[in-house]
Amino acid sequence: MPRTKTSTRKHTARRQAKYRADARMRMAAHAASQILNFEWDGRRPVKPGQVIAKTSAMYGNCHEVRDQAITPAEARAALDHVLSR
Repeated sequence: MPRTKTSTRKHTARRQAKYRADARMRMAAHAASQILNFEWDGRRPVKPGQVIAKTSAMYGNCHEVRDQAITPAEARAALDHVLSR
Protein backbone atom coordinates (compact mmCIF):
# COMPACT_ATOMS: atom_id res chain seq x y z
CA MET A 1 0.00 0.00 0.00
CA PRO A 2 1.53 3.34 -1.01
CA ARG A 3 2.15 5.97 1.60
CA THR A 4 0.00 9.06 1.71
CA LYS A 5 1.50 12.51 1.78
CA THR A 6 0.84 12.83 5.52
CA SER A 7 2.37 9.47 6.42
CA THR A 8 5.43 10.25 4.29
CA ARG A 9 5.92 13.52 6.18
CA LYS A 10 5.60 11.72 9.53
CA HIS A 11 8.06 9.06 8.38
CA THR A 12 10.52 11.73 7.24
CA ALA A 13 10.13 13.64 10.52
CA ARG A 14 10.80 10.46 12.54
CA ARG A 15 13.85 9.65 10.41
CA GLN A 16 15.20 13.20 10.83
CA ALA A 17 14.61 13.10 14.60
CA LYS A 18 16.48 9.78 14.85
CA TYR A 19 19.35 11.13 12.76
CA ARG A 20 19.56 14.26 14.92
CA ALA A 21 19.54 12.23 18.16
CA ASP A 22 22.25 9.91 16.82
CA ALA A 23 24.36 12.87 15.69
CA ARG A 24 24.03 14.54 19.10
CA MET A 25 25.10 11.29 20.79
CA ARG A 26 28.13 10.94 18.50
CA MET A 27 29.15 14.53 19.20
CA ALA A 28 28.75 14.15 22.97
CA ALA A 29 30.65 10.85 22.95
CA HIS A 30 33.49 12.46 20.99
CA ALA A 31 33.66 15.34 23.47
CA ALA A 32 33.60 12.91 26.41
CA SER A 33 36.43 10.86 24.92
CA GLN A 34 38.46 14.05 24.35
CA ILE A 35 38.00 14.99 28.01
CA LEU A 36 38.92 11.52 29.26
CA ASN A 37 41.91 11.11 26.96
CA PHE A 38 43.51 14.55 27.15
CA GLU A 39 42.13 16.62 30.02
CA TRP A 40 41.20 14.20 32.80
CA ASP A 41 43.58 14.02 35.74
CA GLY A 42 42.19 10.70 37.00
CA ARG A 43 41.29 12.01 40.43
CA ARG A 44 37.98 13.82 40.08
CA PRO A 45 35.04 12.29 38.21
CA VAL A 46 34.08 13.88 34.92
CA LYS A 47 30.79 15.72 35.31
CA PRO A 48 28.06 15.94 32.66
CA GLY A 49 28.46 19.73 32.71
CA GLN A 50 32.02 19.32 31.42
CA VAL A 51 30.77 17.18 28.55
CA ILE A 52 28.06 19.73 27.73
CA ALA A 53 30.58 22.59 27.70
CA LYS A 54 33.12 20.66 25.62
CA THR A 55 30.45 19.58 23.11
CA SER A 56 29.25 23.17 22.75
CA ALA A 57 32.83 24.37 22.29
CA MET A 58 33.66 21.70 19.70
CA TYR A 59 30.38 21.66 17.78
CA GLY A 60 28.82 25.05 18.50
CA ASN A 61 28.19 25.78 14.83
CA CYS A 62 26.43 22.48 14.06
CA HIS A 63 22.67 22.87 13.94
CA GLU A 64 22.16 19.75 16.08
CA VAL A 65 23.87 21.46 19.04
CA ARG A 66 23.40 25.13 18.20
CA ASP A 67 19.60 24.97 18.39
CA GLN A 68 19.53 23.12 21.72
CA ALA A 69 22.45 22.26 23.99
CA ILE A 70 23.23 18.67 24.95
CA THR A 71 21.12 17.68 27.95
CA PRO A 72 22.62 16.25 31.16
CA ALA A 73 21.00 12.88 30.38
CA GLU A 74 22.67 12.81 26.95
CA ALA A 75 25.99 13.79 28.53
CA ARG A 76 25.71 11.00 31.13
CA ALA A 77 24.83 8.49 28.41
CA ALA A 78 27.83 9.62 26.35
CA LEU A 79 30.14 9.28 29.36
CA ASP A 80 28.80 5.81 30.11
CA HIS A 81 29.30 4.83 26.47
CA VAL A 82 32.89 6.07 26.40
CA LEU A 83 33.77 4.50 29.76
CA SER A 84 32.32 1.13 28.71
CA ARG A 85 34.71 0.83 25.74
